[in-house]
Amino acid sequence: MNNTNDNIDGNTASLSEKSIGIYFSNINNKDQKIFEKVIAFNNSHNIKSHYCDEPDSADIIITTEQNMSQLDQGSSAVVVVIGNDRSLGDIQLAPPLLITRVMKAVENAIKKIGVEKSTNKPASVKPQSTEQKHYHALVIDDSASIRKQLELELRDAGISSDFAESGEQALEKIQQEKFDLIFLDIIMPGIDGYETCKKMRTNAAYKKTPIIMLSGKNSPLDEVEGVIAGATCYLTKPVKSDMLQQTLNRVTKWIDNFADARKEQMTA
Repeated sequence: MNNTNDNIDGNTASLSEKSIGIYFSNINNKDQKIFEKVIAFNNSHNIKSHYCDEPDSADIIITTEQNMSQLDQGSSAVVVVIGNDRSLGDIQLAPPLLITRVMKAVENAIKKIGVEKSTNKPASVKPQSTEQKHYHALVIDDSASIRKQLELELRDAGISSDFAESGEQALEKIQQEKFDLIFLDIIMPGIDGYETCKKMRTNAAYKKTPIIMLSGKNSPLDEVEGVIAGATCYLTKPVKSDMLQQTLNRVTKWIDNFADARKEQMTA
């Protein structure tokens, strides 16, 4: 497998002594892309990294059980192993890979090598402007890991995002700003997702806005309750990347079709 030699922030000159060297050792393209998403997210949050051509220069090596025998056992790098054998490497990740688990594994690897967030934000990282995005999403969930996962996935799809940790906070946000789509957790402190959804539907500006319910349960009853409350569709947590992307494709097409229909009505 070819390894990337580009710096994560695309700027060699911006790397400091605290930049983390990462080496991929014969992992498949799909798994590597998940790691790259997480690493890019960390870089945008002031944890600078770069990819290495050789394992000797890496701080973190990411590999599989099958490839462990090919690595230098005397290496000082933290080894993240994709597989089920807990005796291998420093950190184990059981397949299939989920973004939330990969985020945790990378976080633990960084802690092991003692690299902390840089106090200075890289000059190449610019705040994202919601005006440059075609869609703007509100993510409502009291779990920080879920909020991070959805921020990363949405950004990768070209969708900007804002966040709320409770239904009450979300209801305040929709009064202040317009969102094109909403991700809503069911179980939260304060009012739950069902009640939040019902209250949102009473707002004229959100009668037709896609609301995607999120739940750790996989029960038909939860889906039915979500539909009754006014939800558009339903995703089970932990959210799988492929299911999320399918949902985004379907929902954004509906948003575009609805917008086109309204334009035709106004010009008729």
